[in-house]
Amino acid sequence: MKRNLRLSLTCCMLLTAGILLTGNKVNAQNQNDDQTQTIDLPSPEKKASVSLMTALQNRRSVRKFINKDISMQELSNILWAANGINRNDGKRTAPSAINAQDINLYVIKPDGAYFYNPKSNRLAKITNEDIRPLIASQNKFIFNVNIVILLVSDQSKFKRVSDKNITFGAMDAGYVSQNICLYCAAANLGTVPCAPRMDIEKIQNALKLTANELPLIYHPVGYPEE
Repeated sequence: MKRNLRLSLTCCMLLTAGILLTGNKVNAQNQNDDQTQTIDLPSPEKKASVSLMTALQNRRSVRKFINKDISMQELSNILWAANGINRNDGKRTAPSAINAQDINLYVIKPDGAYFYNPKSNRLAKITNEDIRPLIASQNKFIFNVNIVILLVSDQSKFKRVSDKNITFGAMDAGYVSQNICLYCAAANLGTVPCAPRMDIEKIQNALKLTANELPLIYHPVGYPEE
C-alpha cells in the first residue's frame, strides 16, 4: 500500500513538473513569436490630392496632438514617402551620399519597436519594450501619439572610413526628415523633427544595433490639434 502511494505521488510530481515545463516553453515561444512578429503593410498610395507647393505652404512643426491613431495605410504611405523604393534599381525617395542608403527607419509604438523593410514593405518587430522614454528627453509630447519614426544612420554603409561619414549620415537623415515633414503637411498630419539628448547606447541595445548604427532624428506623427 505504501509503495503504491509513493509511486502515485511520484507520478503526480513528474506530471506537474512536465506541465510546468511545457507551460514555460509555451510562454517562451509566445514571447519569441511576439518579438519576431512581422506586419505586411498595405501598398502605399502614391497619388496626392495636394500639390508640392501647397505642402510647402502648409508645413509647420506640431507638438500638440489629438488622441487618434494613425492607420496602417497612412503609416505605409509615410514610410514610403520618407525613404521607400521608387525605382526598379532599388533607389529611394530620399537621396543619400554616394548612394550609401544608410538611413534605416524604426517605427516606435507603445507596444514595442519595429524595423521598416522598404523592399518587402513590412515591419519586423525588434522588441516588446516601449523605448519612447529612451528617446523623448524633454519632449514629453511624443507620449501623446502612437507612432514615432526613428531615423538611424548605418555608418558601415559608407564603405570607406572617413571623418565625413557622420556628416554624410546627418545630411541623409535630413533629406528623409524633410520627406516626412512634407508628406505630413500634404496629408493633414502633424509632426516635428526632434534630435534632443537621446540615450544612444540604451537605444542601440534595445534595437539590437551595432556601434556603427547611430540614431539621429525622430519624428512623432499624429493628428494635430486645431
